[in-house]
Amino acid sequence: MSPPFTRSSKRRKGYPSEKQVKRGHRVVHRDKELLEKLGRNDLCPCGSGLRFQEVLYAVGLL
Repeated sequence: MSPPFTRSSKRRKGYPSEKQVKRGHRVVHRDKELLEKLGRNDLCPCGSGLRFQEVLYAVGLL
């Protein structure tokens, strides 16, 4: 009889916007520093009301 679950080393891979924040550019709009990893659908900390992914595309990081 086999166990119902097997161990796996697969991990969820982050979206490109998450990887960008984790690895390098941590400043948005020249004065806001990112202190935590944001998801691609989170609102940008600059207060523009845009999703974080849209801001990264506008700045040219993605």
